[in-house]
Amino acid sequence: MNQRIRSLAVLLALPFLASCTVDDVVEAFGPRPDSQLVELADLAHADGRTGHEDELAAEITRLCGTHADGTVPESCSYTPGEATAADAFTATVDAVDEVPDDSRDLIARQAVQLAGDAELPAVELSTEAAEQARTLLRAEYAATSGLGTARAFLPAEQVDPLIDAAEHRIDLLREVLSPTGDVPVAEAGYEVAGDLGPADPGFPGMVATELDAAWLTAVRDADDDTWRRWLALVAGRGETHPDVGA
Repeated sequence: MNQRIRSLAVLLALPFLASCTVDDVVEAFGPRPDSQLVELADLAHADGRTGHEDELAAEITRLCGTHADGTVPESCSYTPGEATAADAFTATVDAVDEVPDDSRDLIARQAVQLAGDAELPAVELSTEAAEQARTLLRAEYAATSGLGTARAFLPAEQVDPLIDAAEHRIDLLREVLSPTGDVPVAEAGYEVAGDLGPADPGFPGMVATELDAAWLTAVRDADDDTWRRWLALVAGRGETHPDVGA
């Protein structure tokens, strides 16, 4: 753009700017809510999932930031809008790799929470996905080893449901890995991370928490939506995460 055209553009803009207040300028050029998070929040609102809507609204605000007085910029305030009809689980799974990077943990967790009892999709594992599955399988082997030891010290109702759930996930992981020809087997000497030992009443809860975290990480980092859907469905099924008192 030459100097004459640039000067003309500035002159044409002056009447507009002169008619604007500072608030108008902030509204026009201030931060905007992430569109993918807004779509998910609108869907949660339409579905009556108040907890998810509140989490998403808080995440929108966190990403936008606030003024010095703690208020949210007008340009970034979230007001529920009309949602496009969609299956909440599918929409959330598909959004995991579309939201900002530091929002992916939240969306992955919501995807797992939305998982129902739908049939697991057929998957062809990439090299990366297969290694994820092997990592999860080894974690499940370690969990069953530690929980097996805990059987000698703790009430069966604290331990057995977790072992049954882990064995169920082990069967699914072995099945999905079978076509790769590389399926880890259980080995002796597994150690479970954490400060508690198998005799501690809090041990089963600690193991369950560690497995939840491992599966959520896999959902977050999956390299395609079909594999992510498989992971979220397995992680979110009620029979794989029974409530066990510490």
